[in-house]
Amino acid sequence: MRYPTKDQRMSSLKIAVLGTGLMGYGMAMNIAKSGHQTSVWNRTQSKANPLSEFDISIAPEAASAVSEADIVVTMLIDAQAVKEVMNTALPALKKNAIWLQCSTVGLEGTLQLAAMAKSYSVPFFDSPVLGSKDAAEDGSLIVVSSGPSDLKDTVTPVFEAIGSRIMWMGENPNDAHRLKLVMQSWALSVTAAVGQAFALAQNLGTDPDMFLSAIKGGAQDCPYAHVKGAAMKEGEFPPAFPIDGAVKD
Repeated sequence: MRYPTKDQRMSSLKIAVLGTGLMGYGMAMNIAKSGHQTSVWNRTQSKANPLSEFDISIAPEAASAVSEADIVVTMLIDAQAVKEVMNTALPALKKNAIWLQCSTVGLEGTLQLAAMAKSYSVPFFDSPVLGSKDAAEDGSLIVVSSGPSDLKDTVTPVFEAIGSRIMWMGENPNDAHRLKLVMQSWALSVTAAVGQAFALAQNLGTDPDMFLSAIKGGAQDCPYAHVKGAAMKEGEFPPAFPIDGAVKD
């Protein structure tokens, strides 16, 4: 089977991103900025339209977005959403296209999507990402991926466009997803713990900022606590991840 050569990868790949919500928007933007020919589809097209300023093609249907793509990236809310979209997209893929499934869909959902890919002989990478909207926009996501080892070099340019680090976990579906679920649980737990500490400090009449100062540099310190704490201190709570998504994960 012929996949894009190293020279082709170094020049430009044709990438389709399905889903341009909080995460997918920034991911598509950075893929395009890395020099790849990028097309996108989003259920609400108006949310994707601003991406046209980055020379990204906005497709009216998922099937038309993927028809010429070397690599398809899915970034949707849950397994059911991915299934519905890929039911129309998979038949439209050109020969040897590769599917990077970046949505967090759970272990059962990942196996179901991998089975869909297999039924169309499409190479499948379980590739969830860790990071919020800001990380997606500045290309600093952590990519956790498992899939065919012989195609790692082919898909690496896409991961390098969206992330600051790639963690290869194996070749089987869910090799990556298991770690992502652990990481997601940790991130949500830290956020909740910082919020609880701030609330307790305020109720006791103590400056919450002193809590961050107290843990700084010590065994209890955590950079993520300072990121979330800074936003809480300023009273700024812009949506970075939907509550429904956190419950789902």
